[in-house]
Amino acid sequence: MDFRLTAEQELWKRMVREFAEKNIEPRAREIDEKEAGIPEEIIQGMAELGIFGVTIPEEYGGSAMPGQEMVYAMITIHELGRAELSMSLPVYTLLCLGWSYLIVKHGSEELKREALPKVASGEWFMGINTTEPQGGSDVSTITTTAVKKGDKWVINGEKAYISGVTEATTRGGGHLSLFVTDPEKGHRGMTFFYVPAQLPGITTSVYKDMGRMGLSTGGFVYKDVEIPDYYRLSEVGRGFHMNMEGFNVARIVVAAACTGAAEKMLEIGVDYTKQRILFGRPLINFEGISFEIAEDHTDLELTKLMLLKAAWMVDQFYAGTGEFTKADINKIVAMCKLRAPLLAARVGQHVMMQLGAFGYTKDCPVEMGLRGVLSYCVGAEGGQNIMKIIIARDYAGDEAVPYRGT
Repeated sequence: MDFRLTAEQELWKRMVREFAEKNIEPRAREIDEKEAGIPEEIIQGMAELGIFGVTIPEEYGGSAMPGQEMVYAMITIHELGRAELSMSLPVYTLLCLGWSYLIVKHGSEELKREALPKVASGEWFMGINTTEPQGGSDVSTITTTAVKKGDKWVINGEKAYISGVTEATTRGGGHLSLFVTDPEKGHRGMTFFYVPAQLPGITTSVYKDMGRMGLSTGGFVYKDVEIPDYYRLSEVGRGFHMNMEGFNVARIVVAAACTGAAEKMLEIGVDYTKQRILFGRPLINFEGISFEIAEDHTDLELTKLMLLKAAWMVDQFYAGTGEFTKADINKIVAMCKLRAPLLAARVGQHVMMQLGAFGYTKDCPVEMGLRGVLSYCVGAEGGQNIMKIIIARDYAGDEAVPYRGT
């Protein structure tokens, strides 16, 4: 049993960190405050490094290491989470990595050749588009429909609280989305599709969030929008299961973004408390501070180990070499998504209080990190109570939690 990254994975980690510290971290506040989006030169630099291709095979323009895609994605997003605490860039990237990976696994050959090279090159954005105005935790209750007409599908309905609305409509690309294709069959009557954001019949709206200002959040209204059948992922009626599978992938990289942010904020707190002199000694010498740091560091290291295991399990599952069930994967991924955002928010709060008045200013990046990670505490990619439901269900059985959702 070896808990170390391979030499190649360590090299990749160093490469991403060096790029991020040089090109991203100095511009993090700019990304958060100007609301102008992520600078194009940063996206192109990331693409040249191969970041957007770590879950995409070489034949489609990517740089994926077969059987290690999720471990590399986790490493990548952790490093971006350290560098850009507002979460705008990490979230933009994790969406592209996670949901393009679902196209790799379940998309048609025509869709793969159309979309994946453009995502890998940084030209297109790729996201997830499931939540509707009435809510997102119970995916089985969505109402947006897709009706088959000849060799096309016609979409009508509305999606809300979606990341990357502006990015997809201006850059190109789109979202994977879930639609009702047979209302009589409940969650077995849903199908998963790729929907470009620039099609006729689509209108968009954009919200004002409290954090992640460099990445748009908004909604889509579909009115008689036509898409070809090759945009469908897997079989008709399998959409709910495809969506849940995609969430397992997405939640790993979401947790990685949060552990990266937590790690960076914790380092900021340690550096400051070593230098701040109070009553004749460094602030970190007070047990009220050092014990808090010790607990946060311990929880962070535990979460990172669990996250590495989750990423490894998903890679093993897709490679057909893992001796575990989907329930095993559901459970550990939900544990990571449960712990990482709450841990990052707690670390951010602790560090802000350790820094005192300075921590409450925008001269310090901690407030930016605290606002950013809260989106994943609130519910993006599944709320915390939903994660508890999944863990209870897959540990104690369906009888423990009579629920069918994300």
